Amino acid sequence: MIKAVVFDMDGVIIDSEPIHIEIDVQVMRDLGKEPAPSEIYEFIGVRNEEMWATLIERHSIPETVEQLLARQKVYKQKRYFDEPLEPIPGIPELVRSIKESGLKIALATSSPKYFAEHVLKSVGIYSYFDALMTGDDISKSKPDPEIYIKAAKALDVEPGECVAIEDACLGIKSAKGAGLNCIAFQNPNSGNQDTTQADYVVSSIIEIDVNLIRKVGK
Repeated sequence: MIKAVVFDMDGVIIDSEPIHIEIDVQVMRDLGKEPAPSEIYEFIGVRNEEMWATLIERHSIPETVEQLLARQKVYKQKRYFDEPLEPIPGIPELVRSIKESGLKIALATSSPKYFAEHVLKSVGIYSYFDALMTGDDISKSKPDPEIYIKAAKALDVEPGECVAIEDACLGIKSAKGAGLNCIAFQNPNSGNQDTTQADYVVSSIIEIDVNLIRKVGK
């Protein structure tokens, strides 16, 4: 029996991947590097610390992970805190209907907690979430199952009693590895993601409702 829904954030709640790609490319351009956007798409769902560590080695970047995170934060603060954010169509309605049905709701994102809270508050759905599991709470990012195992525990439910909503291959692997059921949202801005491990695939958040969530969990 399904008792909870766990949402990914980037690419599911807000269409953030194009923004993140733009920011990360700009950081590298500041250092005289010119990565293809497709290279940055490799890191969808991966913590920033791990992404920058890989890019430092790959491109011989003469800065530390901490320095690159600081550069990235400046651009992110400007874009996310100084400009309005919009949810992906269907998200506010879906979150409300899930809550009204009596199911619990959690977030599972590699982003830091302060950032996740800001996003949820900005799009008007923060109050519906019973638990937030963020990059601050884990030692291994997706596709490791840690974040989803901890999300289920925070909600006081078994992983098999949860449905995850994900848009990225790494996130789907994380959810399934933790024992959750999973609905994949094929967000065109999230790149060519492999959704074959998901239990159900949709091309729009509007396709998801409580009946589908319970059906996927059977």
